[in-house]
Amino acid sequence: MKIIGITHWRIPSEKTMAPYMMRVMEAFAREGAEVEFWAPRRRNTRELHKTDPFTYHAIEPNFRMRYLPVIDIMPQTAGRFGFYLMLGSFVVSVFFRMLFTRGKKNTVFYFFDLRDAVTAHLLSNKTFCEIHMYYRSSLDAINRRGFKRMAGIIAATKPLRTAILQNYNVPEWKILHAPCGVNYERFGIDTPMQEARAILGLPADGKIILYVGHLFPVKGVDVLFDAHGLLRSDETIYFVGGTDEDIENFRKKWREAGSPKNIVIAGRKPHQEIPMWLRAADVLCIPNTAKEAAGATESSPSKLMEYMASGVPIVASDVPGIRDVLEPDAGFYCEPDNTKALAAAIGEALSNPQEASLRTARAREASKTLSWEARAQKIRYFMDTLL
Repeated sequence: MKIIGITHWRIPSEKTMAPYMMRVMEAFAREGAEVEFWAPRRRNTRELHKTDPFTYHAIEPNFRMRYLPVIDIMPQTAGRFGFYLMLGSFVVSVFFRMLFTRGKKNTVFYFFDLRDAVTAHLLSNKTFCEIHMYYRSSLDAINRRGFKRMAGIIAATKPLRTAILQNYNVPEWKILHAPCGVNYERFGIDTPMQEARAILGLPADGKIILYVGHLFPVKGVDVLFDAHGLLRSDETIYFVGGTDEDIENFRKKWREAGSPKNIVIAGRKPHQEIPMWLRAADVLCIPNTAKEAAGATESSPSKLMEYMASGVPIVASDVPGIRDVLEPDAGFYCEPDNTKALAAAIGEALSNPQEASLRTARAREASKTLSWEARAQKIRYFMDTLL
């Protein structure tokens, strides 16, 4: 089977969706498929200009990247017009590229956004779409046509699968639940905490509460930020990740809060460093909001699986998208969007090392079944049954 992944996202990118999609393609290739990945030829940031995506995102170069021409004025016009002009021109490029590939036997087209696939049904009946969120309102017609015309749909969470079944009358056999995966070889390391801190140049003493990921409101980072005032004097919150704009906004928020010493905004770090950052922490936080679907039900965070593999205690918001993966006895849950509840859960994890060790062991064991390769096998079998 040949699998062609298709996305309008900029690759490489500082945003987490880019490495996520590349890992999906990497796993398909590891499972024996011939893989290509189509993305738009877009202007990149100064940092990522001419950067190799495989090296930057720590991906095995076992598939081919193909960049398609688009009209890209987004650096000059970053609003909706610039985005939809880029998206529309990408859809046209995909259409014509598919004309040259549709006749090849056993070729499957694998999308990550229904908007990229609006013309795909005209050229192939072997189209699949992996859904992490979908857009309602004016784009609902695209959803209805897209879900109807896809050969199969892969939903990242069970609540998302249920919502699609209910809202769009998709038959159950047509939609597969497949949460994100994890590279256990990379994240299941056993580097001692003090050694990890020495490697990263972090303080040897004190408790580190770590968040890794984007600094978007749906991630609940503002709630974690506000929890700093409820922590003990030896406890410090570290934020790792974010876009340049979000990092600067978060640092502004930090300054406006009086530059608290128990908050460190470390910025974006190389993907290769993240396993060591996780091992350097005492507690890992994933404080997703329940106020938006993107944080509550649609999100199947790959960082959650990485947290689970790390062997470090996890404090998480009690939202369906997280409970979809993390069992209640494998982490410390708290009420979402509640600063006091989050601080209390952090305190519970830190003050009960024996219980934390038991829950951490359960999470780590569960992560071993969530490999990218196992996920790819599951999706391949799903495809085979529908084609």
